[in-house]
Amino acid sequence: MPAPIAIIGFSFALRPEPLEPNPSNIELARAMIMCKHRLRPGTPAVMLAQWEIARALHWYNREEFRPALSVGPPTDGSYLDSRGVWEAAKTYCETHGIKVVVPVAQPFLHLPSVKQMIKKDGYTVLDIPIGKIPFDNSQFNTQPWTKSRFALLKYAIKIKLGRSHGQ
Repeated sequence: MPAPIAIIGFSFALRPEPLEPNPSNIELARAMIMCKHRLRPGTPAVMLAQWEIARALHWYNREEFRPALSVGPPTDGSYLDSRGVWEAAKTYCETHGIKVVVPVAQPFLHLPSVKQMIKKDGYTVLDIPIGKIPFDNSQFNTQPWTKSRFALLKYAIKIKLGRSHGQ
């Protein structure tokens, strides 16, 4: 039997609790399912997802789409960033002998940075194109840097200049 592959969903944007998953995270869940279908038949795959995407995956009510790991926010109330999601997923991968990962994230800036982070830790990234994922430009989005390409680019530049995430 071939080694398992992990399909990991990194959420994008955040709405207050009763309004998640937002449209971006719903589409990321669909992209994870599409990635699973694009794997060679018989390839074992597990889905690991940030909680907002995991919630959307549960809507499908199919065992094959249930995430083996749902990464929730830290209990101390701190911000859950992509590094935190990857660290939890990496622990799962190490425990289950997984060396190949399919990252699923917002393709504009977010996905390339996630791929780089995963590769830096010595994992093989299997690149499956996921298509467009919408930005959540609604009034309910609590993360202004995720509302448009321009806002995300501006935010990325600030991060590169040394500002901390979430500011």
